[in-house]
Amino acid sequence: MPSRSPSSRAALPVVLAEEQQELTRARDAVIHRLGKLDRMSGGGADALADEYIDAVVAGTIAKFQQELVVFGRIDDERPWRIGLYGIDRDGEQLVVDWRAPFAGGFYRARFDEPMGLERRVTYVGSITDLFVEDFATGEVAGTSPLLGELARSRGTEMRAAVATLQSEQDELVRLDPRARLVLRGGPGTGKTVVGLHRAAWLVYNDTRLTAGRILVIGPSDKFLRFVSAVLPTLGEARIVQTTFHRLLGPSTPAGSDERWLGLLDRFEAQLCRPAEIKVGLRRIRVEEVTELVERIGSRALPWRDRRKVFVDLLANAHGLKPGEVSKAAADVWPSCTTAQAMKKLRSRATLTALGAEPGFIDAWLADPHDGALMDEVRARFEGVPATYGHVIVDEAQDLTLMQLRAVQRRSSGMSLVGDDAQRSDPNGLGLRAAAVHLGVEPAVMATAYRMSAEIADWLNGHAAAHGIDAVELIGIRPTGVAVREVEGSADTVAAAGTDLAERWPNVATITVEDTWSHKAVEYDGVVVDTAGMDASEIYLAASRAAHELVVVL
Repeated sequence: MPSRSPSSRAALPVVLAEEQQELTRARDAVIHRLGKLDRMSGGGADALADEYIDAVVAGTIAKFQQELVVFGRIDDERPWRIGLYGIDRDGEQLVVDWRAPFAGGFYRARFDEPMGLERRVTYVGSITDLFVEDFATGEVAGTSPLLGELARSRGTEMRAAVATLQSEQDELVRLDPRARLVLRGGPGTGKTVVGLHRAAWLVYNDTRLTAGRILVIGPSDKFLRFVSAVLPTLGEARIVQTTFHRLLGPSTPAGSDERWLGLLDRFEAQLCRPAEIKVGLRRIRVEEVTELVERIGSRALPWRDRRKVFVDLLANAHGLKPGEVSKAAADVWPSCTTAQAMKKLRSRATLTALGAEPGFIDAWLADPHDGALMDEVRARFEGVPATYGHVIVDEAQDLTLMQLRAVQRRSSGMSLVGDDAQRSDPNGLGLRAAAVHLGVEPAVMATAYRMSAEIADWLNGHAAAHGIDAVELIGIRPTGVAVREVEGSADTVAAAGTDLAERWPNVATITVEDTWSHKAVEYDGVVVDTAGMDASEIYLAASRAAHELVVVL
């Protein structure tokens, strides 16, 4: 085991003045680079090339205008500083971007596997406070930056954890862009940290020609406000953040029913009615039409594209104009837009003819609108409106099958993170079922970094007592502050909130009316008013606390 001694710091080859000098050199290099970029414009072969160059320059300037945050270094034959973004000058790399492959050693090197490094130095809070791990001698000096970060007060916005990512988190962040990750993480384990830092890493490292924008989907606008500062802090503002409600529209229980998939298959199949086609004096035999319908009908193309292929093949085979064939084949292979398909699918007669059960039809027609279902229909008849290089979904335990299929259509690479113990949608698949659907094994994170060990233990006991499908948490930060369970009334709840507010700046009182709006948000202290709550709601509300928890029974 490495030894820990404050006096060992002087013996290690880390000099504070040199670290400060190197940081000054790096920041001077940023100023120098900005000066050169400000004078750069155009130079392309044409106006379009000039516009592209100007856009690249503007993006680079925006990056360098952020403060150059350097949070440590790794040493092999020489020291390498690791920071928010990379900077070089005259061929010398002064700072390495945290997302670069080489920087992986900063997060994953261990005393039993140093990855070729001699030491790791972390700036704890500032450059004047160094945490030094010497892999060659086994010596450690300073205070762990992780424990310092975990003990801090929780703010109203989530902070980037790029300086304190743990090895298990970093391994998930750096998975291949094409990977399908399903991550089951208990509350406080850093699953959202993994998702957001993965988004920033993907933008930097995904060099595929098919790479595009990164889409991050959160459970609510409150969640997006909470994490809004993280991605710009990580050096990435080019990531789209939204909710399913805004992306697709609201979901309903009837619209989320998995039986829709079979109904839609039958709906498409019954639209085609092979028959002889007459174009002027030319007749196209029913056998030829039938064979072509069957051959093209199985292609993985939207309805309108398959119809176009059908028309073009017939036109070419018989020397006819496509427009003439299209008009003549209107009854054989009719045109059908998303709006026309949805109108038919809101008809009781149509649904009955497709074999839908009466109860299913009644539930759907009571509120015949569903964003994810309409997206499914649009994809089948008109195509996918937008695609991304990777899609990341937080609180993915509440994904319905239709929503999951919407994610799959938008990108082959995806990261789903969540906690099955915090399911709020009865139509949600859950992460285990989502993993089966995607053909992957779910990863699990159980170390409760954010919350005190006492809160983690209380959550484990609550989950076990009520049969909640929760990851068993491993608490690593005992504080000596026990979870308080008190009998009481509204006055008790108010008094507990006032008491916590005297010690912590960010406190929440959570009631049955607003329980689910607090998903994925964290507070220093939480008062849970359990009146009217079920066991799962109590678990969710209690899991929002980082330092102190009061449960009013």
